[in-house]
Amino acid sequence: MRLTLRAALLAGALLANSGAAFAEPVSLANALAQGAEQSPRVAEARAKAEAAEARARQAGASPNPQLSLEIEDFAGTGAFQGLRSTQTTLSVSQQIELGGKRSARVAVAASERDFELLSLLGAEADLARDIRIAHAGLRAAEDRAVLARDNVGQARQLARTARLLVDVGRDPPLRQLRAEAVLAEAQAEEARTFGELLAARRLLADLIGSSDPELSAEVADGEREPGFLPPASVSLDEQLAIAQRDAAQARIRVARADAVPDVTASGGVRQFGGAGETAFVAGVTIPLPFRNRNRGNIEAAQSDALASEAGLTQARLNALRAQHDARMLLGAAEARVEVLSGPSLAQAEEAVRLAGIGYGAGKFSLLELLDAQAALTTAKSALIEARLDRARALAALIRASARAGE
Repeated sequence: MRLTLRAALLAGALLANSGAAFAEPVSLANALAQGAEQSPRVAEARAKAEAAEARARQAGASPNPQLSLEIEDFAGTGAFQGLRSTQTTLSVSQQIELGGKRSARVAVAASERDFELLSLLGAEADLARDIRIAHAGLRAAEDRAVLARDNVGQARQLARTARLLVDVGRDPPLRQLRAEAVLAEAQAEEARTFGELLAARRLLADLIGSSDPELSAEVADGEREPGFLPPASVSLDEQLAIAQRDAAQARIRVARADAVPDVTASGGVRQFGGAGETAFVAGVTIPLPFRNRNRGNIEAAQSDALASEAGLTQARLNALRAQHDARMLLGAAEARVEVLSGPSLAQAEEAVRLAGIGYGAGKFSLLELLDAQAALTTAKSALIEARLDRARALAALIRASARAGE
């Protein structure tokens, strides 16, 4: 544990002393494009959509005909010894689907294909949301690391100043101890923020398939807030629920069609070995639906359809709430950013500067300087968090407003 902490502190020191702390930053647009190309979750969804497309093509195929060859009345006794009385029948049979099985099967496959295609769009939208949040998270982690580095530098300078004032007898030794404690706290905070930076960097790298060990996030210019969806439009999540409902309703047709027996018709030619004569044969096979009318599957499909209708209603409610909540959170975050980045931040920075001058001149105490520095750190930290909250809310709003075809 000591070695781990020592390594983190050393890494933080390297970060603080490095003039180029981060690698060439990646923009949000490049991160989104790279993630869409490299993401395994998108590749998985795309493969499922292609499989559903293939199943939809296969669903329209009819049953294959069957060719059968029968040899009777051979290798027996008496008149049936050897092959003298052999009868050979060559026939072709064809299953005839009744009850609309083929059209019902095609409808189910088409609905499942539409669902998988929409799921692909959903996977892409989910990935874009996660990349937006991770990109903003890395940017915030970098800002926190820089803030912690600056605080360590200020704390180190303060500790030197306090030591000089104690040596000349202006301040009691307690002031020096307090300044050194502040320095230790700042160094510990620097190590913590550096650990968060590494975690945020790894998260974004995994999402976009990057192997850059010093991945850095470019400051985003800010994406345009999506407008309100027209009243007649539906969100992507609603479209997914609609596709599920359509598939569930189509399965009712399949279950009902399966209750209708199929007919198998056959016809062929029979050759009589002893006489050397031939004759045609024909037949029809019709199952008798006395024991199995597929009632259980029909009722199950009907219940699944009711569940999908309820799911669609819930999806509509969730979509509206997600859009509303995201807009409210986005508005609140933008208001916080505006307030925190206003004159109050400049005033806090000026207060630290004046307090530092006053402390060196003996006009302010160490505690007053520490209070001013803490207020500035709080203001900067709050601004970082507000910007991150704004990015998260915007990412959630863009995802909630996603529609197929956009």
